[in-house]
Amino acid sequence: KFLARDAETGRIGTYQTAFTIPNLDREAQRLPISSVVLSSQRVPLSESLFTVEQKISSDTAHPLVLDGQKLLPSVTRVFSRSREMFVYLQAYQQAATTTQPLVAFVTFYRGEEKAFETTPVAVTDGLQPRSKAVPLRFSVPLDSFPLGRYDVQVTVLEPTGQKVAFWRAPIAIVQ
Repeated sequence: KFLARDAETGRIGTYQTAFTIPNLDREAQRLPISSVVLSSQRVPLSESLFTVEQKISSDTAHPLVLDGQKLLPSVTRVFSRSREMFVYLQAYQQAATTTQPLVAFVTFYRGEEKAFETTPVAVTDGLQPRSKAVPLRFSVPLDSFPLGRYDVQVTVLEPTGQKVAFWRAPIAIVQ
């Protein structure tokens, strides 16, 4: 649950969403993945509203930071055609010592019809030794999408272990 307060008016707003913490020791049939973060904005770390760098050790990596840019999650899931949509998640490979190959892609559905699908991305490295997570990042330009509502689906396949994971959520694309 997220709570925000406007310092000038005193208004308070909240946002609540569910997120999944997979039990990595018990997951044998499916490929465990993290919650999926959808965003249309990256900001330099120096412009972040709040930072707790002093309280986090320097060897701890923030999963939403890449190349000095922090990904700001979209809570509304409304995206402008004039911006790219960024998709971020992690796949967990609990027993692995090296990255097991993964194939991942993002599909947009409009009703029952497939409207767009990214080129499948093969991931062969990136396993974080401590968390056993493999980061997956996508960037989807939305400028050619017709305005409207879509369902976005992320599919992650682990061919060697014959495991798969799916995640799906509604979004809207506006001018």
